[in-house]
Amino acid sequence: MSQLLPARAIGVGLERLDGVAKVRGTAPYAIEQPVEHPLYLHPVQATTARGTITFLDTSAAQALDGVQTVLTHLNAPKLAATDDAELAVLQFPEVGFRGQLIGAVLAESPEIARHAASLVRVTYAEVAHDADFRVDRGDLYAPGKVNAGYPTDTDQGDADAALASSAVVLEGTYTTPPEHNNPMEPHTTVACWKDGALTLYDSTQGAHTVRDTLAPIFGVQPEDIRVISPHVGGGSGRRGCRTRTWYWPPWPPSAATAVR
Repeated sequence: MSQLLPARAIGVGLERLDGVAKVRGTAPYAIEQPVEHPLYLHPVQATTARGTITFLDTSAAQALDGVQTVLTHLNAPKLAATDDAELAVLQFPEVGFRGQLIGAVLAESPEIARHAASLVRVTYAEVAHDADFRVDRGDLYAPGKVNAGYPTDTDQGDADAALASSAVVLEGTYTTPPEHNNPMEPHTTVACWKDGALTLYDSTQGAHTVRDTLAPIFGVQPEDIRVISPHVGGGSGRRGCRTRTWYWPPWPPSAATAVR
């Protein structure tokens, strides 16, 4: 350790290389990368938790001035590889969860795109579902391994014997609501196609992961994709919102492909 970090640095408040720029607001994040004549994408999200889209009316959205196009599973480009349903954006009418991205409005400003998205009309054939995570559910199971290969269940000591010998035992059931991490940088991808090569400004901690994940989806070689992420506005752990490829990076490149 002494060879890597001088002893005089231990316990000293060191200045982060990007600390001053982030505090002063001069560190450019993905959404702040300048590009010429950008189009802005606003999603249309499913309002049912499970089912199939049976009707889509995008005419009102498409009629707005400033709207370039409205993409759905009916007219979006087909991806080269869609094995991961979460990354197979706009490829099928099935809905697996409320809030799933089922459409994309591309417009000249974010305000126009957002308004147009609100005008898209969707109907569903809903499927019965139970999204309540309860201890008495009959379909609960313990996976063989969790968290990068660690055992699912661990124990230490003899809890039963300790409880049996306790003077007082208090029993209770405690529940917590779902939590969503909210870093200071929004999830963003800016996509630029040029001569068959793709440049992405993405809010990610794993530029190579994004590149290697997206290459087969778009049917291109990894060297044809360049992912740039000079600053990251917060993450949330090893498998958090910045370390794996989620569903938003495929959207802008797919949309850009449709309007090129």
